[in-house]
Amino acid sequence: MISQPVLLDSLQFADSAGCARWVATLPLTNISSAQRQLTGQIALAGQANLPATELLKILETLREPVVQLQREAAVKYAGKPLPLENSELVAWKTTVALWQELTRAYLACRDGWSGEPAGRRVHATLVTLRCLQYVGRTMLEYYRIRHQPPSALWRQLNQLYAFAEQSGFAGAPTDAESGRREPVASCTAAFCRTLLIQLANPFALTSRQLDFVDRWSEGWTPLVDLSKQPPSTPSTSPLTVDIAGDHGAMPAGEMKPASGLRHLDLDPLARTLRQLITLLKQGQSPAQLGLGNEARQPGCENLLMLLYIQWCRSGTSRGEQRSTSEEKVQVCLGMHAVHFHVGGSRAFRPPGSSLSRQEEQDLQLFGRISERTERLLASGDNVAVESWQLVNHSGAGFMCMLREQDARARISHNQLVAVRQNGHTSFHVGVVQWLRAEENEELFIGVRLLASHARAVAVRPVNFKLPGIHAFERALLLPASSAPEMPATLILPLGWHQAGRFVDIHGEQKQVAKLDGLLEKGSDFDRCIVLLS
Repeated sequence: MISQPVLLDSLQFADSAGCARWVATLPLTNISSAQRQLTGQIALAGQANLPATELLKILETLREPVVQLQREAAVKYAGKPLPLENSELVAWKTTVALWQELTRAYLACRDGWSGEPAGRRVHATLVTLRCLQYVGRTMLEYYRIRHQPPSALWRQLNQLYAFAEQSGFAGAPTDAESGRREPVASCTAAFCRTLLIQLANPFALTSRQLDFVDRWSEGWTPLVDLSKQPPSTPSTSPLTVDIAGDHGAMPAGEMKPASGLRHLDLDPLARTLRQLITLLKQGQSPAQLGLGNEARQPGCENLLMLLYIQWCRSGTSRGEQRSTSEEKVQVCLGMHAVHFHVGGSRAFRPPGSSLSRQEEQDLQLFGRISERTERLLASGDNVAVESWQLVNHSGAGFMCMLREQDARARISHNQLVAVRQNGHTSFHVGVVQWLRAEENEELFIGVRLLASHARAVAVRPVNFKLPGIHAFERALLLPASSAPEMPATLILPLGWHQAGRFVDIHGEQKQVAKLDGLLEKGSDFDRCIVLLS
């Protein structure tokens, strides 16, 4: 039996020492219960008319357990397919509520010192820093579920930084109440960290990549300068933020002149990124370069290159056309649906399998298997086609689409898809490159197209075994191309690839293929180079 969380309607402590004793009794293994109890106690503490200095000590006492809980809670929803399941959504809302309540409590500290002597300046600096950090953490939770942070959060973040500037301590180093210096030790650094995460285009990152960006950006903020004047040597893609506005950093060319404009100088960061990429190419490990023991090559180098493009060049997501067209496209999701529609809407039948009773009756009556029977046989798989609105389509093979709001099938980052435009008879295979839910819950999807002539085939292992695989499975064969030059590739079920393995391919002809290099690992597929014989 699952124990129910204890709801506390009164404050359980009156000072930081009592708070520490109460925290020791929290059921930290029951994450959601502990989160709700912390949220409730922080709200009560903020309303209890405690001395502002004591309230600050209490909040600093709660800091470490809150950060630990929030990190563990994020596992429940970070990077999950959209729309979130109800349990995932509840976990996300609980996490966001705790960050927001913590921010309100720190603001209560600041308000408690209003009008007091300048001796409270050191406390005001720490409180503003914490507010900037926790509003940034709240935004990060939105990015974890590929949702655009509300404009109200950006307005709050910008106003907090403006307050730090006006108070004269934006760039001042800040010590925690514990006396320990933190990596992000100024209001400017905390503000710039949130801007860097936003500019990294988090909607196109995996959950793991976003965690790396979050960690790395904390140490890189000293390499970012923020000033009222443009850099003396402007970069190829100057960026600005309006601290009187309700959005994050943008290309300078898209901003109207205003007193609230602050200019980012990322040239020192650009030099550091180039140096890291060079050292990785020369064979140094990510751990040796301070990028973490968990970072692996070549993924680490690829992510650094992506960040260099996003932060120090034009960025892959900037200047996106938002004017929608009237054109509708048909889209199907996942290997089963893509295989069905690329294969001509025929149900998958492993080679050598016998006909069903309905198929035998069709052959006797019509001399062929009817389309109705094909669809009935396919009904056991999710082969539904959705109608989406095309926003734009680049010549490089990228599509931006708006998904219909009544569509309920879950969609993942790096998922296999197939798209058919009006007037086309065949589906074009692609991969979900990014997902972004707007404030009004509209879901925009970026798709990178792979091939327009993919073939639906059946594959089975030859010189290896996989748990639960005893027969043929669905796969897609993409032919070699000359422009751009690309060898033949095979899209296999997730987990099948390992260089040197062989598979039987049954399609228009029988072939044996040797699996070579892995080109990409999606959320539901492996795509690799194949040598056909």
